[in-house]
Amino acid sequence: MRTSIETSITVLIMLFTLSSCSKINLPQCEEWEVVIERFNIGGCIDWSCAGSRTLQLSYCGAALKDAKAGNTITTSEDQCCKKTLTFKRFIRKV
Repeated sequence: MRTSIETSITVLIMLFTLSSCSKINLPQCEEWEVVIERFNIGGCIDWSCAGSRTLQLSYCGAALKDAKAGNTITTSEDQCCKKTLTFKRFIRKV
């Protein structure tokens, strides 16, 4: 009988937890087309740090603060290489 009571309590806790979750608590996510570029800087020539590519990436919550078409952010930089990400266009909410 004790096992039955413990099981009932566990089920009630799970139901309460699940009922308290809603879509309102989920972070907002958006899919963006972005251009990732790497540049040689400081007079260095590093072939692994050259070029660009276009990707479709999803960003959620706080990561969306920079998501505006045309906005460019520096994602990394050292003595020889600078990597930037440019938001090209909004695709959809996910």
